[in-house]
Amino acid sequence: MNSADSFLELTRTHESTAANTFRVSMAPPVFLRGEGPWLFDQSGAKWLDFACGSGTSNLGHNHPAHIEALHEAIATGILHTGTRLPSPFRARLYGELASILPAGRGCIQLANSGAEANEAAVKAAQYFTGRKRLISFAGGYHGRTLGALSVTDGERIRAPFPVFRKTVDFMPYACSEGSGRGGSDWCLAQLKTRLRNLERNDKLPAAVIIEPIQGVAGVRSAPTSFLAGVRELTRRHKILMICDEIWSGLGRSGRWFSFENAGVVPDLVTMGKGLSGGLPLSAVAAAPAILKAWPPGMHTSTFQGNPLACNMAVATIRTIREEGLLDHVANAIEPALERMLRPLSEHERVADIRVSGAQAAIEIVDGSGHPDARAVHRLQAAALERQLLVYAGGRHVNSVMIVPPVNISERDLVNGLSELVGLIRNGDMFQ
Repeated sequence: MNSADSFLELTRTHESTAANTFRVSMAPPVFLRGEGPWLFDQSGAKWLDFACGSGTSNLGHNHPAHIEALHEAIATGILHTGTRLPSPFRARLYGELASILPAGRGCIQLANSGAEANEAAVKAAQYFTGRKRLISFAGGYHGRTLGALSVTDGERIRAPFPVFRKTVDFMPYACSEGSGRGGSDWCLAQLKTRLRNLERNDKLPAAVIIEPIQGVAGVRSAPTSFLAGVRELTRRHKILMICDEIWSGLGRSGRWFSFENAGVVPDLVTMGKGLSGGLPLSAVAAAPAILKAWPPGMHTSTFQGNPLACNMAVATIRTIREEGLLDHVANAIEPALERMLRPLSEHERVADIRVSGAQAAIEIVDGSGHPDARAVHRLQAAALERQLLVYAGGRHVNSVMIVPPVNISERDLVNGLSELVGLIRNGDMFQ
């Protein structure tokens, strides 16, 4: 029972269909080894990883710093003690996180997943303000557990479940400057009006939760004027601002956190995915006044602060700093993505190209200009045949997304992009 076929058979037999394993292919590759941006199957064939485990493998696979961090933690023989006892690995992580966060935001609540971090941030905001309502944004993705799903946009994924509809408002998310519908000024005016109405009825929200770059929605970056305007409105109404950096934090945007591009400082920051190189770990950061306001045990979780995950996260932060990876993203990866992908804008089936740091989205439409999720699915399958892994995203799942490791070489990146661009230009998936 050690062949790829046996692994697939066991998975198909016992795994919940919600796991997504067989969405692209009924016989996806089974990888037994990874090295940098590459994944290797049982035969030794290698695939270029432009999906990074949904944005978790920011340093690629088998990074020496991660392996060393795991060995160091395992060597103690203490795999977990819960949070009732201090841990040197947890303490070390607190220090590293504080070193990259804005001044005054160095109080940390650890969690296990992005959804849990966002729920912890929401709970902290509600406890601190005494308010219950929340504001999120169209296209926002904050997780799939019930609390996180309540602030995640998308009727298709929300409809089957009893989410908190009556206490969450979804406001327009700006994707451009200007005063026209959908522009920064127009979206801010909508938010301003809603907040005035809520204030008039004594129903102001505890928090506004926002992604400065909407990753899952297809790399949609908010204009700096919009984020700055949201920050100003939250200050004016004494509402807490939560920036969800689960997807774009830890270097993916070319900065430690994508909100830095707008020069804003939120009240709470959530992070996860690329934080620990693949082990379950996330975090909420805020001022001590917020995260030290609630009593012990008000929000906890059995496995939060696991020493292996914490030491992996320490290695992630130190590696990004020591290897100059923020500069690598800004000066090598982002320009290469722009250079290779921008010419596709002329393709009749490409509605938009969006690039932000070490991530990009190619939005695909059909001959009538409508979102074409099926073409993206076929393109994923075609890329898989070329031994290239790409992600599918966007509000209508019609965007091909490229999410490479933040330390990928420019040569490997360009070679992989050449394959992908060739598949799109060939056009077989549009038939």
